[in-house]
Amino acid sequence: MKKIIIIVLAVLAVAAGIIYYMVDTGSYVAKVGGQRIKNYEYVFFLRTQKMVTESEAGVTDEQGKKELWATAVDGEDPVVIVMNQALENAKEFKVQLIKARQAKFKLTDSEQREINQYLNNWMKNEENRNYVINELGISISQFKDLMVNSQIVSRFAYDFMQKNSNEVSVSDEEAREYYNGNRNNIDDVTVTFILISVDDNMNSEQKTEKRKLAEDILQRIRQGEDMPVLAEEYSDDPGARENGGKYTFKYSSESYPQEIKDWAFSAKTGDVNIVQTRDGYYVIRLESRSTFEDKKELARSELKASKLNEFYQSRLKEWVNDPYFNLVKNEKTLNRITKKIFEK
Repeated sequence: MKKIIIIVLAVLAVAAGIIYYMVDTGSYVAKVGGQRIKNYEYVFFLRTQKMVTESEAGVTDEQGKKELWATAVDGEDPVVIVMNQALENAKEFKVQLIKARQAKFKLTDSEQREINQYLNNWMKNEENRNYVINELGISISQFKDLMVNSQIVSRFAYDFMQKNSNEVSVSDEEAREYYNGNRNNIDDVTVTFILISVDDNMNSEQKTEKRKLAEDILQRIRQGEDMPVLAEEYSDDPGARENGGKYTFKYSSESYPQEIKDWAFSAKTGDVNIVQTRDGYYVIRLESRSTFEDKKELARSELKASKLNEFYQSRLKEWVNDPYFNLVKNEKTLNRITKKIFEK
């Protein structure tokens, strides 16, 4: 009897092992550096890559999507192309997590709390929850895990670049070249303007009168009258009485009409003119624009940040291409998940 019990227990143990193996091997799509790319991680990257590809192709309806995924690209199956891209993205993500772990990099308790609080608040929105579950096809907890790991990757990359900041340098000549090529993004301008407002309720005669007023003011400025004083008297801009109509802004500012920004960043210091926008007529003068000397350190800082990012991307490429991180696919599970997603 005892022998029979032992045999039964042995059989059950073997069966349990087989079941565990079957479940375990079905839980990941690949391994990299001894770490698994879990099914939900791959689903996230695959669905994301699928949506990006559909968006770039400009297809939104179901028929268009079916045609897109049924049309070969240079003789290749588009599904396989997207599958491999998603797998590479997942691999790159996993490699960075491994490197962060090897460097003993981790989030602080306060950073962890901050991220969790943000995610919990974001998940209170039903639309966001539905997006995660229905569009991304993963659970809330899986999504949170991915987002926390994403923050680890992002902050590890930043930390790595800061620790290796001496690996790149920016000369004055390089800073000047960068500045000249990106002036509209770096510079700020100072203008004085007088707004003569126009609205849709005005008839053509009233609008003509407003235009005439703007032209008269322009003429008076060109004849030497004090523009800030005129701004306080005539401008429909509420701030004119406090600042004489003087403002400083960047081209990226969303607080000013596009026509004003275009004029200010193409004018010469001292230029004065009328710029028409949907708000009305702006009698505007360019007072000053920053120079390279004003923005040299900002230009140097931005260029160095760009160079450091290139340095990190170069190092990341080395890591990804290291044979230690060769991708070992779990073909059966990989193909099963891919097929299921593209069948929907």
